[in-house]
Amino acid sequence: MNKIVLFCITALLLASCKNTEEFTGFSYDPPDVTNTTDKEIDPQHRRVVGIDSPRVWISNEFEGARANDIYALNDSLIEVFVAPENAPINNSPWFAFKVWSDTIRTATIRLNYADATHRYIPKLLYRTHPDSLWKQELELDVRYDSANGTGTFDIMLAPDPVIISAQPLHTSSGLMGDLAKRGIIDNGFTDVKEAGKSKKRRPIWELEITEVEDQVEAPVLAIVGRQHPPEVTGYLASLHFLEELTSGSELAKEFRQTFVIKAFPMLNPDGVDLGQWRHNAGGVDLNRDWNNFNQPETQTVRDALFPIKENDNRHMFYGIDFHSTDENLFYPINEEVKTSPDNVTQRWVEQIIESHPEIEFRVEEFDTSSPIAKNWFFHTFGIDAVTYEVNDQIGEDELEEVSRSAAKLLMEILLEDWEQKTLDN
Repeated sequence: MNKIVLFCITALLLASCKNTEEFTGFSYDPPDVTNTTDKEIDPQHRRVVGIDSPRVWISNEFEGARANDIYALNDSLIEVFVAPENAPINNSPWFAFKVWSDTIRTATIRLNYADATHRYIPKLLYRTHPDSLWKQELELDVRYDSANGTGTFDIMLAPDPVIISAQPLHTSSGLMGDLAKRGIIDNGFTDVKEAGKSKKRRPIWELEITEVEDQVEAPVLAIVGRQHPPEVTGYLASLHFLEELTSGSELAKEFRQTFVIKAFPMLNPDGVDLGQWRHNAGGVDLNRDWNNFNQPETQTVRDALFPIKENDNRHMFYGIDFHSTDENLFYPINEEVKTSPDNVTQRWVEQIIESHPEIEFRVEEFDTSSPIAKNWFFHTFGIDAVTYEVNDQIGEDELEEVSRSAAKLLMEILLEDWEQKTLDN
């Protein structure tokens, strides 16, 4: 056969075996989401606005705030206009603003998201003493208008400010205090270091949790959190997860004496502190940048973990990327894709569901074509990984219970898999 003809036939056969369609986004993604070069941001102007009589004051001058414009529509209605950092963007309209009045009075506030619709029930936060932290007191009773996507609520105001926010505030300045309060750091086996800096030069912290000596062979569990700023329940789940991994239980001690945990609990501190809907300060969805690595946040994790490939004493073993959505949802890698160890997620999720029959979970497998964190773990290390989504509206007690239970179940599975791997070798 003519060599040129043979070459052409071979090329055609190879092309037919390969998926040539480039990933452009999930069904819920806006256009151009995989273009992760910097996109223009519409900055939010920080200010205090006084309206109505007696005066109602609204401020966005704090970390995590989002309230772009405030209007007095009439004597009884105040509208807070909430806009995203740029567009197009996923429907995750984050809002947070401080509000108070010169006198005790009732005010009616309407949230207007322009082209978006409600995702979060407004929470009332109040300042606690003596620690001066903002804590949730209650969820507000909201009247929704499906025609224009707005939400309206009544609130009693006084001279002492309160905060109205989409979710409880957990910003970058409070991260270390939160980790310390939960016993995750300052325990003798957690090393905290600045792995890199965000677009706006905020620190990105890496936790290494282990009781294994450097010269001893050990598997690695990687944990990533808070790529998307509003996804607070996923962030809190990751902290409860880390609490269990750093606890005094015999299981946790055995795990730390066998495994190394590498955790990046707040990967997008700029987006969190700027009160953004989804993106980093470069206007990009970080969880679509795990192929191009155009943004410093994803580069930080890549540069921290990639050297494990060349370290004979460390073996990447499993990866978790924590998020939030409107349900409890796991996105595993497709079961037929061979990983090492294989199908950890499917086995783990089955046990979580069996342990919590009163809670609804959904599982949706995905292929490995999209440029997201879990797929980077697979393509780089050949391991299994999962996108772990937590319900936006999950209760605090249920959130802690499920997260800690899930951590225990995963430790048991990973310890068994590592023991089997060492026996096989």
